[in-house]
Amino acid sequence: MKVGVIGTGTVGVITVCHFLHYLKDVEVHCIHNPKKNILGIGESSNIQLPQLLWNSVRFNPFFNSEELDITIKHGVLYRNWRKNDFISPILPNQYAIHFDNFKLSEVIFKRCKEQYGDRFKESIMDVTSLKQTKNHAVINNKIKYDYVIDCRGYPEDYSDYSISNLPLNHCFVHSINKPGDWGYTHHHAHKHGWMFGIPLQSRQGWGYLFNDQITSEDEALEDLSKIHKKKLKKENVREFKFKGYRSNKFLDGRILKNGNRAIFYEPLEALSGAFYDTINRTFFDFLSKNCDEQQLNHKLIDLSKRYENFISYIYHGGSNFKSKFWENAVAMTTENLKNELWEETLLLLKTNQLDERTWPFSPVSWEILDLNLKYGYLR
Repeated sequence: MKVGVIGTGTVGVITVCHFLHYLKDVEVHCIHNPKKNILGIGESSNIQLPQLLWNSVRFNPFFNSEELDITIKHGVLYRNWRKNDFISPILPNQYAIHFDNFKLSEVIFKRCKEQYGDRFKESIMDVTSLKQTKNHAVINNKIKYDYVIDCRGYPEDYSDYSISNLPLNHCFVHSINKPGDWGYTHHHAHKHGWMFGIPLQSRQGWGYLFNDQITSEDEALEDLSKIHKKKLKKENVREFKFKGYRSNKFLDGRILKNGNRAIFYEPLEALSGAFYDTINRTFFDFLSKNCDEQQLNHKLIDLSKRYENFISYIYHGGSNFKSKFWENAVAMTTENLKNELWEETLLLLKTNQLDERTWPFSPVSWEILDLNLKYGYLR
C-alpha cells in the first residue's frame, strides 16, 4: 500500500510518523512545495506528540531538545480569567512540549529516512489537483496512491464545511528574542480576548487573539503594546485571520482531510493537536477494517462537536474583564451550550463514565479546571 501525505506542517509530519510506525508494510510519501510557508509560530503540543515521536523515530525531548528548541510543557496557566491565576495541569506521568515547528519536518524526516529507508520518500512538487478513482487517489492527474491524507492547511473555500459560532477571528503574533523560562503555555486573558505565550529555549512566541468585528486593529496593537510594555506597530507583528470550522466529511473515498484542512477552532488548550492525532488513529481503524467510512465520519463529527462545547465551556463564565468582547463571548458561548450533547457530557462527567478513548481531556483534569473556573458543574 502507498499513502501520500500532502504538506509538511506539524500535522503532515505526525501523519507520516503515525503510518510509518503503525502500518508496517506501507510506503509513505510526503508531497510538498518547500516554497510554501507553514503556519509557524512556536507550537504548544498535546501529550500524544512526544509519545508518537519517540515510538516512531526514537526522538527523545530530553536528549534532543536543542534540535527543535524544545521546552517541556506541564500544563496551561490561566491568567486574568478569574480572581486567582491557576494552572490547568497535565497529569503525571505525562507531559507535552513546546517546539519550533519551522524545524520539525527537517529534523524528523531525517530520522524517518534513516529508520524506514525506502518506505519513506519526500516528493518535492506543487500539488495543483487532487482527484480520485474507485481504486486510487491521484495527484496532479498522474501520481497514484491508495490513499492521500490532505494536510495542506486552510481550505480554499468553505462550501463543504460547518462554520462555528466562536468568539475569535484574528491574531497578531509577536516574538521576543529572549528564552522562555516557564514550563507551561500562557493563556493570558485581556479585555479584547486572550493571548497565548509559548516558551522556547531561544525565544518566546506570543499570539494576541481578538475579534476584529468588535476590536479594531489599532486598539489591539495598543493593548498588545501595553501588555509587553513596548510600542508595537503593524510591521512588528505577523497577522492571521481565521474562522472556526469543521469538515462535513473527513474521509471521502480515497482522500482523508487532516490538520487545518479538516478542522480549526482556536488554540485553546492545544485541543486541535489531540483531534488531529485522533483523525490518524481513526483512519488506522478504518484501514484495519474496524470501522467503515460512514462510521469514521460520524465519530469525528461527533467528537468535533464535543470540542466546540468544551471551548464554549471555558468562555461562558467570562474573565476578569468587563468589556464588549467578553459580554459578547459569554452570551455567544452560553447559547452554544444549549444542546443535548453538552448535557450528556456533563452527566457522564458527574457519574465518572466519560470515555477517555473518545475524549482527550481527562475527567480528572476537567475536574481541576472546573474547580478553578468556579463553575461547580462537577461537584
